[in-house]
Amino acid sequence: MKSVIAVVALLLVPRPLAAATRSSPVAQASPAAGRPAIPAVLADVAWISGRWLSNEAGTFSEESWSPPAGDSMVGTWRLAVEGRVKVFELLTMVEDDGKVVLRLRHFDRRGVAWEEKDAPLVLTLVARAKGVAVFEGREQTEALRLTYRREGRTLIVALEKGKEPARLYRFRRAPAA
Repeated sequence: MKSVIAVVALLLVPRPLAAATRSSPVAQASPAAGRPAIPAVLADVAWISGRWLSNEAGTFSEESWSPPAGDSMVGTWRLAVEGRVKVFELLTMVEDDGKVVLRLRHFDRRGVAWEEKDAPLVLTLVARAKGVAVFEGREQTEALRLTYRREGRTLIVALEKGKEPARLYRFRRAPAA
């Protein structure tokens, strides 16, 4: 089976993990430890809402999140390289038993899902601070961490899988329509 996150990470132009991200009060050396979910509500991560863009060196990436409505938020992500879409992602955040759970699925340009129909990637909110949310889970046998950090009009997403080096993606808030 494809290593979903590794494929996506290889398609993007990686940047070194910034010192500010490593020194976060919620950062941890490796996603291998697997921390338990923390008590949280969607209001704790509502700052992720909005449309976020990255367009550099022939790679276009867009992540969009709805504001919280009821017990959920919905997100999408798409990646295009040299004008051709490579992957779509559907993300949901749901309040579940006093915790925030992030589920995601990947789709190719034809809409074919990468994950099995009953097996989305599931990550729980394990740490947070002002403008920082850390989600952890597993992809097959590998530990997975996704860290969102908002710095003004910039959204920085760090993807860590197993013992691989972190991949850092930088988005700017899209201009109002």
